[in-house]
Amino acid sequence: MDNETSQPSQPKEKPVILLDLNFVPTWARQPAGKNPYEQFSGGGERRDRGERREWGGERRDRKPRPGGPGKGRREERPDRRGPREPRPFPERRMERPPEMLPLDISFIPERTRLSAVVHDLRESGRAYPLMDIASAFLANPAFYLVKIETRSPGAGQPPLRLFQCKECRVVFGQKDALMTHALDKHLEKVFVREENKVEPPSGNFVVIARCRLSGALLGPPNYHGYNEKLQDLWKKKFAHMSLDAYRAHIETVRDPDLIEKWKQENSTQVVYRPREPEGAAPLSLAEVQRLFVQDHAPALATDGHRFIIPAEAARQLDDPQLRNAVREAWTRESHRPFSLMLALRPAFNHMGLHLFRVKSGITFVTYIRPRPIDPGQAITSIAAVLQFLQSHPGCSRQELVEKLRPGVSLDSPTVAEVISPLRWLIERGHVIEFFNGTLSVPGGRAAGSNPPAHSHP
Repeated sequence: MDNETSQPSQPKEKPVILLDLNFVPTWARQPAGKNPYEQFSGGGERRDRGERREWGGERRDRKPRPGGPGKGRREERPDRRGPREPRPFPERRMERPPEMLPLDISFIPERTRLSAVVHDLRESGRAYPLMDIASAFLANPAFYLVKIETRSPGAGQPPLRLFQCKECRVVFGQKDALMTHALDKHLEKVFVREENKVEPPSGNFVVIARCRLSGALLGPPNYHGYNEKLQDLWKKKFAHMSLDAYRAHIETVRDPDLIEKWKQENSTQVVYRPREPEGAAPLSLAEVQRLFVQDHAPALATDGHRFIIPAEAARQLDDPQLRNAVREAWTRESHRPFSLMLALRPAFNHMGLHLFRVKSGITFVTYIRPRPIDPGQAITSIAAVLQFLQSHPGCSRQELVEKLRPGVSLDSPTVAEVISPLRWLIERGHVIEFFNGTLSVPGGRAAGSNPPAHSHP
């Protein structure tokens, strides 16, 4: 048997541990991670206290109770949690969609990260809770993909068709929204944007229009480029509402300073040139938009009923109903990662790992297949370890040594008389070592128990 103190040769560069597999007990476990879809929460509905915390929302200040400070008023307490991390996305205020789309949203592990995690599990030799591994995948957007599938909304009705941008893999419910996205995000892949200084707009401007939602200056309503500016801003940022509804958020103000600021902002003329051929004549924005939609945008679009997209693309969904559907699915999955566990099971089996369930109902994953063994068929040193672990399930290596070799220092050579048989038992699956260092003997009938035979390390 190998001596416990002997160390295998280490590679020059240790593989990066992609998941923290050193889990703590369930009662001490912190939430898997900050919700990456928190800015997509729908407006108007009331949330309970727990959900509001999970989504990172701030509690609104309460009105002071009559009588000022005193009985019935909670004292101000320092925030012991430390500084809050900034939200990963800008705020987006929108009305909650009236109903959910007929979609099935699920989560699957990213293949490269999955392979690295399997490598870590093999190197560890320990058993880890399947749910904790799935939660660790869900905590990092780089570790999972989002599967979006449409289903029939009703009898005799065709399923919803979705549209995807091939360039960035973002999905849309409407083709027009995809075209708007392509114009906004990918126009400059085909055309080069140039800015030239020009004279600021001239004229007798008394008032100026401003968007209340974004603060953008649209220009005087009597300016020739006003309507084009308004529609361009609406398409880029507020297409989830109708144009008429958006117009209600436009205000006109009398402010000479704002008018002057708008003039300076419009003292630059933007033109575009095709990247190929070189030296082409400059074109206006309206001209390049027409050419892009006609000649280039169709090649960026694909449609279908099922798409698997990176989590990062799912976080950038512009379609409010799709965004809301992903957010709701992520919330459910963060409470219990059902779809991720469902995807991990066959993947782990295919990659040579083994799953088993304990009496509490928790499923564990390990590289070493558990194999029961009868202590009566083992040699004395192995039988002593097995009998102790059967009587004291959940003990650690240190506890095992202290009980079988009381009073012996842990660095004593006699410790190997306990550790070496234990290592042999763990390597062959006769003892399970769990993620937190606890040890247990697998239950069930020992293979080959009849006729009796002796096991040797």
